[in-house]
Amino acid sequence: MKIGIDSRNIKEIRNGVIYASEVDLVEVGGKDFIKEGRIDWETLNKLSSLDTHFSLHAPYSSPTNENLLDLGTVREKNFKIMRGIFEAASFLGTEWVVVHGDRISGNPRKSFLHLLFNLKTFSKLAGDYSITLLLENLHKEKGWDRFGILPQELLAIINLVREDNLKVVLDVGHAFLAANLYGFDLMSFFDCLSPYIYHMHLHDNLGVPAEINENYGDQHLPVGKGKIDFGQVFDRIEEIQPKNLVLELKHVTRAEAMESINILKQLRDRQAKRVSRVLER
Repeated sequence: MKIGIDSRNIKEIRNGVIYASEVDLVEVGGKDFIKEGRIDWETLNKLSSLDTHFSLHAPYSSPTNENLLDLGTVREKNFKIMRGIFEAASFLGTEWVVVHGDRISGNPRKSFLHLLFNLKTFSKLAGDYSITLLLENLHKEKGWDRFGILPQELLAIINLVREDNLKVVLDVGHAFLAANLYGFDLMSFFDCLSPYIYHMHLHDNLGVPAEINENYGDQHLPVGKGKIDFGQVFDRIEEIQPKNLVLELKHVTRAEAMESINILKQLRDRQAKRVSRVLER
């Protein structure tokens, strides 16, 4: 199980607080290697020299930028971007690419069919590069509805696309916000999706959805600085053993980031010791 952090916190990439060599994996955001809609190969060459592994996060539409990848529509731009993403992933030697279910554009039923078509096509294309496509659960933002918020939605999408290399990245911060907004247990995500959770995004928040108060929402706090019960989360992580645990933190000090990294490393070490004891019996 690799312990990682997002590229906004990496010193060599965005002058962040963590050096790439201090984690097993860096999740590189699209904005770090896509310039004006094209892959920046000079940047990728620099990334390839770092002493770490990588996962890539494809660009996505948001309330502040609607002109990126949009899985609620079928357009050549989507496929052009994803081909470039897979080429970049192959160049860096990574097998993990994260995508969002994305917004509901216009007619929700048509948007859902577009989403399924896009994910089916992307999964087949990813297979040509021996890449696993990871579908991330989202949260509802004010005035901005998206697919893949509820665990049942992600399960339905996985079952309908029916491609072996389409799995789930469980974002615990997003899951907590969705659970609070719609009134269900955060652990439902694990109950529903455990066989498909290969990758996780970990960060904390106060559990107040932006739909209720836009000053809170998806805060990306260090582990333990919000209201998520990480004791429960860690118990489930030990059960399902995802491939990667990636911290996604915003506006943190080096000490805060290192504390979260060390918490995850201790979790991994504890699990390794348990496995070792079982093997010795």
